[in-house]
Amino acid sequence: MSDTFKLSLGNLLQVLAPPLIWFLHLTTVYAAEALICIGPAGAAATMMAWTIALATVAALTALLLTAWTLHRDNARHPQSLGSSRFLRGVSHLLILLSLLGIAWTILPTVFLPTCA
Repeated sequence: MSDTFKLSLGNLLQVLAPPLIWFLHLTTVYAAEALICIGPAGAAATMMAWTIALATVAALTALLLTAWTLHRDNARHPQSLGSSRFLRGVSHLLILLSLLGIAWTILPTVFLPTCA
């Protein structure tokens, strides 16, 4: 592989990581809601609360790790120009958007009753 391909693949993964984390969180929360509501109603609320908490902590940890990696790369190459600088800015904005998406995903599960 050439160095430009590795750089392009790294930039692509850097930009796609936050939306993928958000997608995985959204899928996990709503799939868990559907699967938990099939079973007995007695333990559904507790199981759903734990599932949401674990999925949210995992997603926020992954986003913080992504932001830390982006910050570390930015500190290592502060004078980079062109598309690399643009992609870093896009990655920062996608991290913020993904944080908002995760918050928006857990709102219905917090305010609405489980399996309603």
